[in-house]
Amino acid sequence: MRKSNYKNSGVKELLTERYANDTILLIATSNNNVPSVRSVDSFYYEDSFWIVTDTRCNYVKEIQENQKVMISDGGHNRFWCNAFVTGHPLNPNNESIREIFMKVFHNWYKEVNNEDLESVCYVKATPYKGYVHKEKIGYQFDISEDLVDTDNISHHIDVKLEPIW
Repeated sequence: MRKSNYKNSGVKELLTERYANDTILLIATSNNNVPSVRSVDSFYYEDSFWIVTDTRCNYVKEIQENQKVMISDGGHNRFWCNAFVTGHPLNPNNESIREIFMKVFHNWYKEVNNEDLESVCYVKATPYKGYVHKEKIGYQFDISEDLVDTDNISHHIDVKLEPIW
């Protein structure tokens, strides 16, 4: 097992490489200590996973009550995150990230999201620790501790769910 700091480990670049495009991920939330998992279209940008959704969804309500979530790609890669609702896409604070949403989700964003609805929102989930692997090397990281443990792995299951469009 090798140890390094997060900044020089290559994990950030690996997350960007793997998740910068339209990717179907799983998000786990909890309500009264009862976990729930849903699949969401997401992408990774500037150290966070981003989701466009609706404030009326149960998982959004659960995030507003408990910001601790887990994101996974359905394989071995998993990320413990702090999540919060950044507001409506047309809010001035979301102007620059909305441009990224429009590029990443260019095939469907306008067809699926009615921004005339006040309930449409963005969710930002920022990992604070996690595990990701590539080419039979596993990276277990803790950003708050600035620590990454890397190790060779004997199993290698790459699951990446991508939209068909």
